[in-house]
Amino acid sequence: MHVGNHLRPWLPVLLALTANSAFYDGHDTGYASWRSVLWSRWPSAGPPPFVRSPEHYAQLLAQMKDVGAILDDGMVYWDVRPSVRFPTVEVRVSDVPADTADTVLLAVLVRALVMTALRAIDDDVAPPDTTDHALRWAYWRAGRSGLRSTLVHPLTGRSAPADAVIDSLCSHVADALAASADSAWVQAQVNRLRTRGSGADRQRRARAATGSIAAAVVSLIERP
Repeated sequence: MHVGNHLRPWLPVLLALTANSAFYDGHDTGYASWRSVLWSRWPSAGPPPFVRSPEHYAQLLAQMKDVGAILDDGMVYWDVRPSVRFPTVEVRVSDVPADTADTVLLAVLVRALVMTALRAIDDDVAPPDTTDHALRWAYWRAGRSGLRSTLVHPLTGRSAPADAVIDSLCSHVADALAASADSAWVQAQVNRLRTRGSGADRQRRARAATGSIAAAVVSLIERP
């Protein structure tokens, strides 16, 4: 539960890094991650609440069952949740990453965030006081613009350039990345994303070059 509380403020940054659904029903949605907008329609999906204890978590689930928002514990689709079957944390915030490198970057950053959270818990450091509505604003901004505009800074709650917010994420998990010998690789991948853009940016460029969404999809699949 405490790990999830520490991860909450950084989830929109992970969404921005993996944004990869600009098109829907044959049209450009204007969003970098339209999939996140569609997914948010589920009453049990999206940003997780701040959970004070296992008892509080059980209470939240009981309330959702009572109002019909879920039928069972498996329908809790929050972007961070404790696994029903295993003693671990499930992180499910991302869009579908555009390629293998984006996927591995997401996994490495999630691991580093969890390692950083565990260290903070051991040191009795409280998680940031991020309200549910502030987190939803940050989600919307990340899904809307991806890496091409501003994001909501997890520590201030204010708009900041996407590059600055990503730098803050990397700084936040710097010790964990160093411990796993991933620092240089992560920096290289972040620089690649800054140069090439997110998957949504690549989709739009491919469509502009080919003239059709179908051809853009093929060009992305065949990209070396």
